[in-house]
Amino acid sequence: MYKKFVMGIAAMAALTLVSCSSDDLDSLSDNSSKNEAISFDGYLGRSAVAVTRGSVLEKTQLQNSTDGFGVFGNYKETNGQEFGANLFDNQQVTYKNSEWTYTPHKYWLPQGHIDFLAYAPYVKNTKLTSSSIDFTVENEVAKQKDLLWAKADGKTKDNISADNNKVKFQFAHALSRLGYSVKLKKECSADATITLKKIILAGSATEPTGESATKSGTFHTKGTIDLSTGNWSSLSGEQYFNWYSAPTPGASETSGSQSITFTSASNQTYTNKDNEYLFVIPQNFSETATDKLYVIVEYTIQYTGVKGSDGNPVIFTNKVHKQLTTDFKQGKAYTINLTIGRPIEFDADVTPWTNTTDNKNTDINIDSWE
Repeated sequence: MYKKFVMGIAAMAALTLVSCSSDDLDSLSDNSSKNEAISFDGYLGRSAVAVTRGSVLEKTQLQNSTDGFGVFGNYKETNGQEFGANLFDNQQVTYKNSEWTYTPHKYWLPQGHIDFLAYAPYVKNTKLTSSSIDFTVENEVAKQKDLLWAKADGKTKDNISADNNKVKFQFAHALSRLGYSVKLKKECSADATITLKKIILAGSATEPTGESATKSGTFHTKGTIDLSTGNWSSLSGEQYFNWYSAPTPGASETSGSQSITFTSASNQTYTNKDNEYLFVIPQNFSETATDKLYVIVEYTIQYTGVKGSDGNPVIFTNKVHKQLTTDFKQGKAYTINLTIGRPIEFDADVTPWTNTTDNKNTDINIDSWE
């Protein structure tokens, strides 16, 4: 199921959520009831639409990643849930030869149970506090990564048979994912060229520059996520995103933004490249919320027949903005649909015939003939 949000220049639509099934992997076991190796399996539950980018973690990307996922495991002899790291402390688990593996292996104990927590991608030196880890959102869009979380509590060697004798993690997305699409309102004429220059998400309606750049942040920079619930806390910092910048003319688009130019021959809808998704900590920007969010769009337009004093076509720059009032939810993927350009449109009416109230000026009366 999905939700839609529509707002002037930008229509926000939650993408369809799909689930991924898990692989059935062979268990690592010596068939001894008292000496079985602890092994893992993992898959994504309800997740965002799959794409082919390393930082977007779907099942395939998670398996192909050299990072894998990190595991915390806490052994408790008596009943009751207790998360911690007395048995597994940020253990890296990677996918090799069609199975999730780690080294050195640890084995099940004959009594008690283990409460597991997991996150992805694995980051060295990640510390668990109670059941939570800290997370920082990269300001540079191309460096951002998805974040997954999962728990598997109360596990023993005897209650995992339904999961192929593995501790199975059902990962969920911890962040909100933002993408964009751009199109013209109507097809442009053959003598026009419209080029997208910038897309900025900020806390004010003006583009952050100079000192204002440090005062126009709106997205959380840091937060703490509870791996047992997925809840966020200790949110801090503010940052804005220079989401899209047109590449320098003649520059390669391999590592940078794509060139988005509209002509009569290329009047299409452009969507963000895979390395231009934004991953943000879930945040409420609804009309009643304290936090404010604006999308700022800059584009140029030129006509071959409109020339300056030097005889060259004049390039005009236009900058527009719109406040977005969306409550970004965890595990949801949103697309900001931008329609740019204000076409010249015409209307027509005809002034009706009129006459004066006393008929002295418009009525011609003839009451006799001579």
